[in-house]
Amino acid sequence: MIFTLTPNPALDITYAVPRLHVGESHRVSVTGVHAGGKGLNVAGVLACMGVEHVAIAPIGERQRDFFIEDAAQRGLRLRHVESPAATRRSVSVFSADGRATVLNEQGDVQPQEVWDEITGILGTSVTPGDVLAVSGSLPPFTNDDVLVDLCRTAAEAGAELVLDGRGNWVREVLRTTPALVKPNASEAASMTGATDAEEAARALVDLGAWAAVVSRGADGLVLVTASGQVVQARPRTPSEGNATGAGDALTAAIACGLDGTARDEVDWPEALRVGVAWSGAAVRQTVAGVIDRTDVDTLLDDVEITTRS
Repeated sequence: MIFTLTPNPALDITYAVPRLHVGESHRVSVTGVHAGGKGLNVAGVLACMGVEHVAIAPIGERQRDFFIEDAAQRGLRLRHVESPAATRRSVSVFSADGRATVLNEQGDVQPQEVWDEITGILGTSVTPGDVLAVSGSLPPFTNDDVLVDLCRTAAEAGAELVLDGRGNWVREVLRTTPALVKPNASEAASMTGATDAEEAARALVDLGAWAAVVSRGADGLVLVTASGQVVQARPRTPSEGNATGAGDALTAAIACGLDGTARDEVDWPEALRVGVAWSGAAVRQTVAGVIDRTDVDTLLDDVEITTRS
């Protein structure tokens, strides 16, 4: 089973405009309003591909009914935690030239009892062989120990951890709990100081990750494992469109590759081939958290894989 955790969910609103002009008024088309945040986007991709999952997220009372209804319509298995903190909004402005401008509210502080309830859910729900993907930002003033405790609880219950986030909390988790980390190139550089993706992945392994996947957008990705395996995957024909949800689709594919599989038995070339295809399919969508099986089928054969030890 794959569990996703969205520490800082958002009501995602997507606007479409012919072209974005800073400082001017725009008449927009609303192309989507849905329950979002990176972990919920991961769950959305899993739902599109018919993969069993549980999506955990703290939801404010005013947004609760919408999140429950939207999740049900999209096939997300939502396990929401009631929160007194209002759920933030995220606005994506998608222009006809393929560029997306994203405006993210920071979110409100979550009380400790919310984190305690989430930790309790993980402790009683996760079983050996499951995967927990923790994705996205943290609400303001969140203590790193909150995520450390959550991740340790899941790991002690037998879950593999996939961390897709930025900030000190990732480092703090890696101090005590080995995990797979999946930053993009700029995030990896900010965490390690290395601008080369492979060097950054090696540095993340040195920090305690048992594997690191660094995504490079249209140039694909690179994986480095603690055992010394290096796999690079890239699309031969990069997809054009909205890249907002591409990283979440990659996280979903990685989680699928790990689900129920021992670390030394993961078929990384195949898992990353799927990851690149799912990411490319996500780019073809105007909203995050959605992919189309038909797009995936056409993209799987267009991925170039290289490996070395």
